[in-house]
Amino acid sequence: MHCLHIPTSLKLTGISVTAVCLLALLSLLPLTVWSAGTGDAPLPPPEEVVRLGEKMYRDGLFPSGGEVQAVIRDDVQVNSASFSCVSCHLRSGIGSIEGQILSPPTNGLKLYKPYYQYNPVFPEPNKPPPKNMMDRPGAKPLYRPAYTDETLAAVIRFGVNPSKRELNPVMPRYLLDDRDMSILIAYLKTLSAEHSPGVSKKEIRFATVIAGDVPTERRSEMLAILDAVIKNHNTKAKKRNKNINLGGNRYVEASFNYPFFTLSRWELTGPPATWRAQLDEYYRKEPVFALLGGMAAGSWQPMHEFSEQNKIPCLLPVTDLPVISESDWYTLYLSRGAWQEGDSAARYLHRIAELPQDTSVLQIIEDSATSRAVAAGFAGAWQELMRLPPVTVKLGHREQLSPTALRQLLRKEKPDVILLWTSGQTGAILSELAVGPEVPKRVHVSSTLLNHRLVEIPDRARLFTFISYPYRIDEVKEPFHVNARAWLKKNAAPVTDQRISANLFTLTKVLLEPFQVVKRDFNPAGQGNGLVIMEEQFEMMMHVRRNYYRDYLLDVIDMMADTKSLAFERVSFGPGQRYISKGCYIIKLSPGDKPNLIRESDWVIH
Repeated sequence: MHCLHIPTSLKLTGISVTAVCLLALLSLLPLTVWSAGTGDAPLPPPEEVVRLGEKMYRDGLFPSGGEVQAVIRDDVQVNSASFSCVSCHLRSGIGSIEGQILSPPTNGLKLYKPYYQYNPVFPEPNKPPPKNMMDRPGAKPLYRPAYTDETLAAVIRFGVNPSKRELNPVMPRYLLDDRDMSILIAYLKTLSAEHSPGVSKKEIRFATVIAGDVPTERRSEMLAILDAVIKNHNTKAKKRNKNINLGGNRYVEASFNYPFFTLSRWELTGPPATWRAQLDEYYRKEPVFALLGGMAAGSWQPMHEFSEQNKIPCLLPVTDLPVISESDWYTLYLSRGAWQEGDSAARYLHRIAELPQDTSVLQIIEDSATSRAVAAGFAGAWQELMRLPPVTVKLGHREQLSPTALRQLLRKEKPDVILLWTSGQTGAILSELAVGPEVPKRVHVSSTLLNHRLVEIPDRARLFTFISYPYRIDEVKEPFHVNARAWLKKNAAPVTDQRISANLFTLTKVLLEPFQVVKRDFNPAGQGNGLVIMEEQFEMMMHVRRNYYRDYLLDVIDMMADTKSLAFERVSFGPGQRYISKGCYIIKLSPGDKPNLIRESDWVIH
């Protein structure tokens, strides 16, 4: 057995020489010991290579299905299901920043080009320190040369780049045979290789979807704020492009331009079963980069499936009926909608000390998608908390629960808690409960099902009626809220009790922040033939500019810091999280025609 010769230039910080020898020895062992692949087997067709490479990159799985093994911190063996490429370099391969750790790009477009860096800043006596990279004198040294297939395989296996510099020891060293390595490298060459559809030299195209019979006032409010968001960006784009396009109307390539936004309106008519075909036709005629906002008279599922299958980001549709999924990627929702209200009610009830483990719950559901969504949220959380299943009564289409039927139901079930997932008849049922022989201790209702007309809850029922309320209760008079209201007013975006503008104000962060201009252009002299500069990544990583890939837009959103919200108590982001408001209050109403909201819980997180 021969040991790999280790040059002295490798003896730097990072993995030890012993660890590199260990990896070298492992690479010489029979493949069945450490790899599920076969090194000499021919590669599959290109389409299958991409699919298998994606599986390795995202899931840490060999083409055969087994877990890829790796070593971190010299000798700690791990499986790459926990240390997959995507967990640090993200889905787009453009990389990420966490704390002070930079995970650089892993897509072929950047790997196969050299990186250049600026000289460090050294203050000179009696002179102010340089303000930024552009004030640094001297040539720009090479950080690393371009990768080749051979040096890329070496850095993946041994953590040593083409400059013979060892990578951070937290970077796994993956144990791959030649065939599996070839599949992974082939995939990296396709990763974020071309700009996504909807991008041209001058513009990025977006669309918003209005599906079914959406009330005029709701669609008008949504379109007003979407137009304001687009206008806000384009005003900055016009100013910026005057600075970088010396020829006036002459535009440079999109990767170095500050493109304008356009917004199309995709109107879907007829029954929901036909919406998907209409979406496909719109997209065939006009490919767009992403969908913004949107409304539907019903579930968002047809649009959700369209986005997933075409890999099109859909940002913040206004819907009470989102698709509830832990694995889908392309639709970013404001919240889990009506489902979240039922989930929060279950978690709140579970924490109440006086309710025993065998608490009996009666759940009354009307025949509507929203009612079923609230009920599903409650049932799922209640089961997860190992509580007794609720007794469920389903009302027929337009069926009214008569006082007699209600009394018979209560005598039969004797519930400790009543869940009234109804809309139009909620007030009448609560009035009946308030004058009965036994007034219930707890009835839970949904603010969404009440269409936010909370005042319809009768005074005499307010003592025992608890409301799932997914919005902030008090708007603190602080700069964020003052400035947000001023921005909406300036842009003629109406703010109504439907909260559409308040919800979609979040787009000013989710869309405009990723596309904002960085402080200045780097490398104007074209050092390194105008290729990517290492330090540039730290500032550019949090912005989409120059990286017009759909997956990267979502990667950038995932890396955003949490923010304040006009509509919700707080809005939080994180890798793979697709519902940015994750909580709900349980409230009651004070008496009177203009009741106050009385907080009965903290922000209940699902």
